[in-house]
Amino acid sequence: MVVAGCAIPKAAPPPKSSARKHVDARAQQQYYDLGLQHYTKENYGEAKEAFEQALALGPNTALGVKAQENLKKIERILKTLEEIETK
Repeated sequence: MVVAGCAIPKAAPPPKSSARKHVDARAQQQYYDLGLQHYTKENYGEAKEAFEQALALGPNTALGVKAQENLKKIERILKTLEEIETK
């Protein structure tokens, strides 16, 4: 039976995507540090993978931003190395 004038409450909207997710800071730090170790040894492929993991764990954290910057550096280095090899 429907009663006139009674409103059915709407469900709460889902949380916005901008809501902060839990970041495993320890794991992110470990991946970031691993990326730095590989980077200093010029193991750019391994460094890239580690920085990507750090980024995935928290793109909006300080380490996530640094990882993103390092990934850009690695991309430039790999591109330069590729250009040198093709000459």
